[in-house]
Amino acid sequence: MNIAHTVFETPIHELTVPIDDYKYNGNKFYIKRDDLQPFSFGGNKVRIAQKVILDMKAKGKDCLITYGNIRSNLCRTTSNFCCALNIPCYVISVLDDDHGCTKAFNGSMVRSFGANVVTCAKADVPQVVAKLKADLIAKGYNPYYIKDDEAEVASCRAYIEAYGEIDRYQIDSGCHFDYIFLASGSGTTQAGMIIGKLLSPHYGQAGLPDPKIVGISISRAYQRGMDVLNLHLDRVFNDMGITVDSEKRVKEIIYTDDYVLGGYSLSNDDVDKICTNMVKYNGIECDQTYTGKAFNGMINYIKDKDIKNANILFVHTGGLPLFFDYIRDK
Repeated sequence: MNIAHTVFETPIHELTVPIDDYKYNGNKFYIKRDDLQPFSFGGNKVRIAQKVILDMKAKGKDCLITYGNIRSNLCRTTSNFCCALNIPCYVISVLDDDHGCTKAFNGSMVRSFGANVVTCAKADVPQVVAKLKADLIAKGYNPYYIKDDEAEVASCRAYIEAYGEIDRYQIDSGCHFDYIFLASGSGTTQAGMIIGKLLSPHYGQAGLPDPKIVGISISRAYQRGMDVLNLHLDRVFNDMGITVDSEKRVKEIIYTDDYVLGGYSLSNDDVDKICTNMVKYNGIECDQTYTGKAFNGMINYIKDKDIKNANILFVHTGGLPLFFDYIRDK
């Protein structure tokens, strides 16, 4: 497999949904279809996993330790890349609050890809990772951990490039977005988008695109989410050896936890309605954990802020197997 060919520029098109709320205050909605990435069911984690694997190889490392819950999109895509490229893969899977692990299609695929799954409580992750690294080194491996600084920088770079795609679309089409909304989980997707905007050759030029990038938290409380976003920005700018005006940087970070709905993977009837109607009327799958929740947050944010007559882009960050979990459980 040629890993360089696993990520493509994804399309942007106008979104029409026959529900009055989605046309609130004369706004026009567009969608960037990162769910159509051509590897492992698509999504933002394909972009991120590709950058991580390329960085791992560039640094001469030969074993990947990934992290999350086994049902996460990141665990699926990283373990899929490792399987395709014959790279040993270990998944540190955090147990649910009830100390179980919900059965999900992503989890089934992770196991089918031959990943070595290590389950533990969230509080035990640092010790488990340290021991696993030591064990692998003792066996002659040079492990690469997806939550180390180098990997998080690589993850952010994936969405610096994605923002470049959005920037080109705006210039080429003449359709300038007032807002860009996305699901914000680990923060690397949103941080990459912010950096991409700050580094755009069009940034700050009158009459050129200046969209507000809004991260809809899917689990984290506001302060924790902001701290992580700023940490990602620090790491990437330090890695690039550049300095960005602090006032500009602060202005570009827009993050809200108002629509978390109780925590990770938790949902409500409004999110269910979005997941159902998006596939019925647009043929686009959303899920309760990320994209459906973020879309619901976007609609409520628009109402709460009384946004009118704006061009709004929603970045569909993927998660098709989570949609199948959703319809299986209906």
